[in-house]
Amino acid sequence: MSKQNEILATIEEFLKDRKGSDFQVSLESDLRKDLQADSVELMEFIINLEDEYQIEIPDKAIDEFNTVGDVVGYIEKRTAAH
Repeated sequence: MSKQNEILATIEEFLKDRKGSDFQVSLESDLRKDLQADSVELMEFIINLEDEYQIEIPDKAIDEFNTVGDVVGYIEKRTAAH
């Protein structure tokens, strides 16, 4: 499994736990519209990913995330440095 697919699977698992097992997510999914996430849910999502991958995601980066693919790409780059 590629690193990208591994990260996407982690995100899918997290979202399905909160949104239901039939919830669909892809790299193109819009974080706010498709995931129907308010600011509290988005922060919970980010904190979970920070814990999972032992990274810190600054607010500036979070503001630039529009899609799940943006998040996956960011985590890929940050974890590749470790």
